Amino acid sequence: MNVKQLSIQLKVVFISIFLLTSCTENFEEINVDSNKFTDASPEQLFAGSVLNTLNLVGGTLNDQLYNNYASYYGGKGGQFPRFFYLESSLDSYWNTFYIDILKNNQLIIDNYADDIDYKNRVLIAKIWRSYVFSILVSTFGPVPFQDAINGMSNPKYDTEEFIYESILEDLKEASDSIVIDGDTLSQDPIFDGNLDKWIKFSNTLRLKIALRISDAFPNLAQSHGADVMSEEGSLLTSNADNIALKWEANAENWSYNYNRYVFLQPSEDVLPYVNFHFLLNLKTYQDPRLFEIVEPSSNPIIVRDRVYASGSTSELIYVEYELPYFGRPLGGNNIIQAWGLNGDANPLSGIETRRFCRPNADVFMSKDMKYYISTFAELNFLKAEAKLKGWGGDESAEQYYYKGIDASFEQYGVSGVEEYKSQHGIQWGTASAGDRGLFNLVSSGISSDPLDKIVRQRWLSSFNQGHDMWCLQKRTRLLPIIDHFNPDGATGLDYAPIPERMIYPVIIEGATNDTNLQEAISTLTEPVSPSFPSGNSLYSRLQINKQYDPIDWPRYGDPSFTIDFLTNFYGDSEDDLINAGVNYIKL
Repeated sequence: MNVKQLSIQLKVVFISIFLLTSCTENFEEINVDSNKFTDASPEQLFAGSVLNTLNLVGGTLNDQLYNNYASYYGGKGGQFPRFFYLESSLDSYWNTFYIDILKNNQLIIDNYADDIDYKNRVLIAKIWRSYVFSILVSTFGPVPFQDAINGMSNPKYDTEEFIYESILEDLKEASDSIVIDGDTLSQDPIFDGNLDKWIKFSNTLRLKIALRISDAFPNLAQSHGADVMSEEGSLLTSNADNIALKWEANAENWSYNYNRYVFLQPSEDVLPYVNFHFLLNLKTYQDPRLFEIVEPSSNPIIVRDRVYASGSTSELIYVEYELPYFGRPLGGNNIIQAWGLNGDANPLSGIETRRFCRPNADVFMSKDMKYYISTFAELNFLKAEAKLKGWGGDESAEQYYYKGIDASFEQYGVSGVEEYKSQHGIQWGTASAGDRGLFNLVSSGISSDPLDKIVRQRWLSSFNQGHDMWCLQKRTRLLPIIDHFNPDGATGLDYAPIPERMIYPVIIEGATNDTNLQEAISTLTEPVSPSFPSGNSLYSRLQINKQYDPIDWPRYGDPSFTIDFLTNFYGDSEDDLINAGVNYIKL
């Protein structure tokens, strides 16, 4: 039996739950009598809800949707990674959200809300419910909320604004009302009974959601954002507070990634590879986090580079060496036909798929890998943006920004943060041209605009937090990425922007709740562009998504193949190659 088969449903056989945050590793085995499901304890119900959330959000959806939409993965096979969808899979995801996760979690609230001895545990269940609904509403748009949590059949779909208002109020209630010396989960799979960390999680999530909705619902966002920023001590305070769920090393609870990509050994095309533009941004600024995030290729490409001779700042020489770090473009080697480019001139032409870089196996493919919900680094970037919006804070936006970079370097255990921060583009108030992308249409340059810097660093520091970064891009449109130039044929598109949302599961909802489904679809009237369909479409814009004009790629810019990603990877001098331990030959 593998980890995906584990869930608390109407019949539960076995649950082994584990999760890690800060330095806690707590492994508990919980057995539930299948004949006494309704008598299950809050601990048993919550463990199952969390496990199913991890497997779905941190596993399946992160792999199939979110990491691709966040431009963390590049060129991955399958319908979802190629910006389409499988209706049967959507039914499965929907059922997991509403039955395996939310229904079981709701039983804690329903069964114990009136019992003072369970006050904190009910509030914890509300925090988790808010987190799950924050994923649902930002993925699909309007979804069943009030009727669903009240157990009504054929539930109505609530508006985005109503859902956000409700979950933000629940998070505020939880953070204000948890009693530190009160009851707690005897087997807490996330914080090992530490109620102070539940308060920090609640407030950190509230700030993240407030920023996510800040353009769509500014008054609601500012009310909660400013409230959180007025009590910074109630937020994550160091990397020791990082909120990470963790799979186990035993076969029953292997991580999704290990089970799918190591144990099962799938075809090369469906393996996850690091996105070209994400890696380019790490390369441009000599970011040492690259070597912790990216697995070097086992079959490097040969680079011919021009660098300064050892000890010189004027004499240029040609050298040749192996480069094991190169990302895969989102659409592979596909180009827009109207460009008229010679595909054979593509510097990545003929590169076998298996040669592209993959995520670091020890970090992102291990049996017991972590899935981060929030980190101290991300929080500081959240606070930096909140400061820009005038929501308060004890420090400047610049100080929060630098603290976020410091925290990320510490999280990855790498040195060189001061040198990194001193570079143009990274340094506050400066700009950089960066390196050009493969088709010479976007670059890794960073403007002097503070928000551009904050968004870029939040993206670079949050690899594998695909959902958060997809939402960040939809809200800001600031990440230096391109459309998918090889989307699924069913889209009918030659190139496709990242989806604005995921479509509703029309099979299951159409059969059981069609009236309310159709009413919800009728509210999705504004596509991201008139050339895209409205309604239950990948490109119907959610209220939280920023309006923008999709790029007409056949008529955009002056496309040509560039090799910026290959040049000066280790630096611009022979001494840089020597210091990096690179074997090279002079030409």
